[in-house]
Amino acid sequence: MDPFGAAEAPLVGSLATAHWLRGDAVQALAAAGELDTERYKVRGLDEDGHPISAGERVANAILDWDDAAGGGYVAVRGDHPQCAAVGCYRGVRHEHSWLVITSHRVAVLRLRDRAAGQDAEGHLAEAKREGSLGGALRGLGKFVKASAGEFAKSMRRPPLHERPEDAELVVEFEAPRQALAGVERWKQPLVPQFRGGPRFVQVHFADRSWARLKTDEAGQTALTGSVD
Repeated sequence: MDPFGAAEAPLVGSLATAHWLRGDAVQALAAAGELDTERYKVRGLDEDGHPISAGERVANAILDWDDAAGGGYVAVRGDHPQCAAVGCYRGVRHEHSWLVITSHRVAVLRLRDRAAGQDAEGHLAEAKREGSLGGALRGLGKFVKASAGEFAKSMRRPPLHERPEDAELVVEFEAPRQALAGVERWKQPLVPQFRGGPRFVQVHFADRSWARLKTDEAGQTALTGSVD
């Protein structure tokens, strides 16, 4: 988890109030991320979450993987690639992601640093616009160079919660509140938990899909206490 997660919570809350809530009441707000080792168990997707062919779907439909079998825990389970759990889990792939439950919605919101990556994004767009292979390669080279420079600059920047003027909120996933069926605690089998260490939740949706997310102690308490 992001070590600045707790400090970022007020920033997420203030930006959500100003730009996203639209009168909703926040019931739970928690930093959220992917599992360190993960596998998808979703019909139509392979274990890495990529679409598969019709022939592979037959085998995929009858597999019954156990947790931790084959080198990773099942992180997402669902009946089709468009299930809510897939959207939710893919939403927390970025740093500074937060799972938010309100009176009317469930969403993954991401804090984006507007000061980061502007040059790199411009060069990537330039590479996409180039019609020739040589031009595209030149644009891609600029993108790689700008990305390396941006990484170096990002290491010197103060954390985002210390410069809120650079922060904006991006909605990575959003669904009606009734799409959420429940949230329960989940623990990695045979892995001990330590004070201040990561915690996990299993988020269940009304379409019978579920996703397991990494959070912290405060986040686990907030999320599991928000849904009856």
